[in-house]
Amino acid sequence: MRVYKFLDAHFGLKTLYEQRLKISKIDDLNDPFELLPFDLTDRAQRWAARETRKVFAATQGVLCFSATWRDPVIWAHYSDKHKGICLGFDVPDDVARRVEYVSERFPFPQPPTKADSDRMLWTKFNNWAYEEEIRIWAMLDEHEDGIYYKDFDDNLRLIEVIAGAECSIPEHALQRALKPFPSVKPVKARAGFKRFEIVVDQGGFPKS
Repeated sequence: MRVYKFLDAHFGLKTLYEQRLKISKIDDLNDPFELLPFDLTDRAQRWAARETRKVFAATQGVLCFSATWRDPVIWAHYSDKHKGICLGFDVPDDVARRVEYVSERFPFPQPPTKADSDRMLWTKFNNWAYEEEIRIWAMLDEHEDGIYYKDFDDNLRLIEVIAGAECSIPEHALQRALKPFPSVKPVKARAGFKRFEIVVDQGGFPKS
């Protein structure tokens, strides 16, 4: 499946040159309900859920993507107000999975099943649904100064590079970063004229 990662200009170029993506640790994510999709009214159940989350977070991180690059809100939130770039990857269907969005928390499972474990990993409140999130969970193995990475490989193949509508990175700078990927040609985005969406700017990059 095709997935999209939004980055600001600095980390976008850094990611291309290093050919790897940062793995997010669970405690660094922006949703306090991560891995806690259950009703935690009961104190003992609340403790058990939080301890389970803590144990899992010690060894697992996540790569978060979107199923689309056309939503202007995602560009605004995750790509420095359209000043950054978006990277499109092809990933195997058995490696990545779409998040399920729900309006109510699930009853606490007694006892938990495999389906309940999946709910922990792939469920978010439906107000996040605009993100159309797709996730890849990854082991936290070797790190550099406490930061973990996933290298580009057959399970994370770079296919597209889209410069935001307000991105000031010149085309030649992106082309230089893309030398290891000769089949990938950067494109420039703009706000659409007919719909509330981001589209490819057929006029290309500004002439420098």
